[in-house]
Amino acid sequence: MKKQFFYRLLLLSVHLLALFSSASISISASNEMNPVVIHYFYEQSCPNCQQVTEFLDVYLPQREHITLIRYDVARDRDAETTFLALIDFFDRDVASVPFIVIGGTALQGLYQIKADLSRVVEFYEGRSNTIDVVNKLLDSEDPSPNDIIPIELIGGRMIVLPIIGEIDLASFSLLIGAIVIGLIDGFNPCAMWILLFLITLLIQMKNRKKMWLLGLTFILTSGLVYYVIMLSWLQVVLRVATIRAFQIGIGVLAMLFSLFSFRHFWSQNRKEAGCEITNTNQKRKIMDRAKRMIAKSNVLWAMGGIAGLAISVNIIELACSAGLPVIYSTMLAYHNVSSLQSALYIFIYVLFFIFDDLLIFSIAAITFRVRGISMKYEKYSSLIGGIIMVVLGILLIFFPSLLV
Repeated sequence: MKKQFFYRLLLLSVHLLALFSSASISISASNEMNPVVIHYFYEQSCPNCQQVTEFLDVYLPQREHITLIRYDVARDRDAETTFLALIDFFDRDVASVPFIVIGGTALQGLYQIKADLSRVVEFYEGRSNTIDVVNKLLDSEDPSPNDIIPIELIGGRMIVLPIIGEIDLASFSLLIGAIVIGLIDGFNPCAMWILLFLITLLIQMKNRKKMWLLGLTFILTSGLVYYVIMLSWLQVVLRVATIRAFQIGIGVLAMLFSLFSFRHFWSQNRKEAGCEITNTNQKRKIMDRAKRMIAKSNVLWAMGGIAGLAISVNIIELACSAGLPVIYSTMLAYHNVSSLQSALYIFIYVLFFIFDDLLIFSIAAITFRVRGISMKYEKYSSLIGGIIMVVLGILLIFFPSLLV
């Protein structure tokens, strides 16, 4: 039964990696291709603009029905004025280039342009009499909000699932990633040993109410710490995601964390449980602190102490478990999703990260017996997590555009 579970989990992980690294799959467009005009706003000194220009030089030559109009916003005052008007019209937070407008659709940034240009072009190839927002501005007309066709409404990289139907590949890969990677991350021993010790102490109290309060406080606080760390890391990545040195650095970091996961996988023949990052003295101090917190007669004081313990434990042992959450937060940055969507995906990740903790604790609270996770679960979660980090590390270092 355990083997079947991990075989299925491994298979799901392989599918996840395929989704992350797959090229765009666009819905078929009409055979009749209507003329398409691409308005391209750039600066010659902008490195990302240079990459977009190279991309367009490869993409356009065999598409004679597409017209490319370039606007150098640094050298042409009229082009700058039009560009700023478009930024305001499309309600963009930052007036940054490269920036492309096709009809009523705007694409901003190197990665969004590379990922979505083809499907936007295919969309407009199949439509006639489309409104060109840029031409309206140049003709001194005021474009209407109704002229906007958001990228979300344009047929995306779709897959068809039985019963469920069509799902956008980017959203699907992020959702499955949150579930699978979060679940695998939750099996790491650094997140498990202190919980099992805490459950053992709580069972000895024979006070089910206090056990629920203190156990859930520890688990939910741990999840909250993880959530804050992942959101904070995402904000950092959003500012430097397009810097090549950063991509390579994160890729190398993923490879290093994968080596740690593989080392843990091969060392599972040892009987000692727990985290390899935390030494014996640190473990003893944490265990003594847990005993003092649980012994407090005031439940509110005990809950506060357990919450503090959860925060300190997760920070101390972040070196053991940082690989997968860092990688997943980085993936969110490259998918160009909204802040609300990012927060939701990270919430799903954390929910599955604490799922096994909640399951073990609930069983213990109901039965007053400790049931830990088998060493085989930890072993294979380390293997699968290591494989995921190797693949994503290689993609970040050599093929970053495939992660969009």
